[in-house]
Order: sequence, then C-alpha cells, then structure tokens
Amino acid sequence: MHARPMPQARLLLAAALLPALAGCSALGTLTYIVMPKDVPAEFAGLKGKHVAVVCKPIVELQFSDAGTSRELATTVGNLVERNVRQARVIPQDEVARWVDENTWVDYRAIGKSLDADLVVGIDLEEFRLHEGSTLLRGRATANVRVYDIAADKMVFEKRFDDFSFPRDGAIPVTDRPEAQFRGMFIHLLGQRISRCFHAYDSREQFADDNLSF
Repeated sequence: MHARPMPQARLLLAAALLPALAGCSALGTLTYIVMPKDVPAEFAGLKGKHVAVVCKPIVELQFSDAGTSRELATTVGNLVERNVRQARVIPQDEVARWVDENTWVDYRAIGKSLDADLVVGIDLEEFRLHEGSTLLRGRATANVRVYDIAADKMVFEKRFDDFSFPRDGAIPVTDRPEAQFRGMFIHLLGQRISRCFHAYDSREQFADDNLSF
C-alpha cells in the first residue's frame, strides 16, 4: 500500500524552513512538519513513570501457547519506552520471574513488589493465527488497564475486541511461514496497544490497517 501523498502546502513549508534550521533541531522540526503526531495519547500518564507491563493470558493460552503473553508484554514495553518521554519500563525478565515465583494475585500486587509507579495490565482473552487449516489470519481480544499503585486504583481502561490481521481476507499457509506471520501479528497488536499511551501520526495506523503481503 502506498503512503498517502503529503499535502503540497506542507512540502512547501518544509522546503522554506529547511535553510533556516540548523543542527539536530533542524531534523526534529522537519520530521514534525513532514510526519506530525496528530493523534494524541488517550492516556498520557506514563510519562516519566516507572512502569511494569504485564500480560495475563486466559487459562487455555497458558497451557497451549505460554510464550505469546510474554512476547506481547515485551513488545508493548519496548514501544512504550521508545515513544513515551522518560518512561522507564521494568525489564520483562524481572516481571516474568516474579510471576513464575509467586502465586498470581493481581496487577497491583505485582506493581508493589516491583516498585512500579504504574502497571499496564493486559488481559489476553483470545489469540489465534489460523482460519481453518489452510489459511492464516490473526485474531485477538484484549482488555488493557492501567493501575496507579500509590493511589491503589485503576486510571485507564480500553478493550480491543476482535483485533485482526489481515483486516479483510486471509493468507494461504503456503505463502508465509507461520513463525514470521506470528511475529508480525504480535507486533501489530502490541503497537496498537502502545498507541494508547503516546501521540502518533494517523497515517501510520492507516498504513498498518492496509498492509498486504
């Protein structure tokens, strides 16, 4: 899918400003002009915070596909740390170690034990890659909550019902290795979740929704 063309006025503005800009600030300013982050964060409270990202799968997934929840949590954590200013995300190894060594209580208990300011808790309610025996189509349902540990309350919630890729149609299993497709689907789901917490260019999501092989 080709990216949407940039409006001519924006191109002219970028060209006019470029000679007057200098150093690293020039690149940052030009990037903003060309790729403005026009969609604000739905929840901007992760900025400057110590954050734990935890993914809790349904029981069926715990036994059949234990790695998916950790991969999704890792993806979301990496994207949050990359895109949310001064957010410090607790390494997923530390989160996984706590979960392995303790009886599950709730997200607040994990946050207190890991000295987190906020916990992004992802309840993964559905995750599958196949549509029939010969087609690949990722489908997932997740409920995302953010808990403020000091205040002992939930401060944000959003559901992702039947997130799918490709959005229309499916891919024959002979056209794409399943492992590669799985990695792409987890990345796209993690990216969609992480965008709750930082501003982004609306064209990025448009491009993701229209990806094709």
